[in-house]
Amino acid sequence: MRAYGWVFLATGIVFVAAAVPLTALLGLPNGGMGLWLGLAGSLMAVISLLSFQIAEDPFLDSRWNLLLLSKAVSSLLFAAFAVLGHNAAFLIGTAVDSAIFLHLAFLRSGVSFPHRGRAGAGPFSEAWFVMVCDPASRRGFWARYALSRGRAQCRAVLFDKAAGRVAAESWERPLSELESGSATAYRLGDLRLARGCAAGPSWNLSWPEAEVGALGFAPPLLTGAGLLSAGYEAAEGLVRVTGEVRVDGLTARFTNAAGGVGHLWSPRGARGWRWARAVFERPGGTTVFEILTADAPLPGRLSAPLTAARLVHEGRSLSSVGALASLRARSELRGGTWSFRVRFGGVVAEGECRLDSGLIAEFPYDAPAGRGVCRTSMTGSLRLSVREGGFPLAELETPEGAIVEFAEPSA
Repeated sequence: MRAYGWVFLATGIVFVAAAVPLTALLGLPNGGMGLWLGLAGSLMAVISLLSFQIAEDPFLDSRWNLLLLSKAVSSLLFAAFAVLGHNAAFLIGTAVDSAIFLHLAFLRSGVSFPHRGRAGAGPFSEAWFVMVCDPASRRGFWARYALSRGRAQCRAVLFDKAAGRVAAESWERPLSELESGSATAYRLGDLRLARGCAAGPSWNLSWPEAEVGALGFAPPLLTGAGLLSAGYEAAEGLVRVTGEVRVDGLTARFTNAAGGVGHLWSPRGARGWRWARAVFERPGGTTVFEILTADAPLPGRLSAPLTAARLVHEGRSLSSVGALASLRARSELRGGTWSFRVRFGGVVAEGECRLDSGLIAEFPYDAPAGRGVCRTSMTGSLRLSVREGGFPLAELETPEGAIVEFAEPSA
């Protein structure tokens, strides 16, 4: 971004100092001093300053949005001028500024936001999820480390099928007490989340290096361009968790149990979503499947349904992310059964899942996008069929070992 700052600044100087020969070279009219030259020089000064500021602190959305807006508008105007004026020289500007726009969006999509809540005033929601399932003991646990509306919050939930109950506890403190950085994502008194460990007042979990790494579920170009104001990633796709958990009188011990870490952020939050995750232990290896369908927030009060999925199978890590992938996907909820079909290139994953109606944790949520109800089950069922080129690769099912979550806005 510093390089862009210097490029924009130098270009602005060329515009002002060599306006006549430059416009003559490009075959453009009205070279020399004037209103448009002054405006062009001021714009280059503004976008060069924005680039330098982003280089110093890349976490402020407003700076990215202003810079991207400038390049998007100039690209469209250059294209319009080329058509309306029958002047192909303007296509040079279209090509240059379009390439810059795409590169800036790519750079922005790669920015890591360890603590987005500090990025400015106004509503903002961010959360990290640590989840672990043990189908053998029919137990599951998740801890949600979150910040929203100026408060730091944490919730711990333990699902015990044998005991037939769900135990939950929650904590809330002022956001000013939260510590967050590159080494530790979340520290709030006894509540702590860092790479390889998650702790709380009554739980202590650890895991070695992730077997499956990170993958973003939001289309990078849409989020980088600022068109999608939300993000979700499987920060650690598969980890082997060991530790003990005690929640509201229930106790569980996990030893090398399959788990994962998720991370989401948004200034608005989604109005509704369906999410499921399952780990299938097979003689030939481990298969991980995760799918998300959400009403993703767009600028203004608009939203768009997006479906993204991830499949790790037989040494391959496949992702289905983006607008085209969503258009090709099928995601339907009927009578409590969520059926889905997603494509990973030539691989097709199709199946269905359900909440465990006898073991559900239900929570209200109050996101900036609106209020709703979230229902989660860590002993849900998921069936998955995987095919490639019309030939079956695997038929997988976990009757009580899937994490299934449905959230919908309040009526």
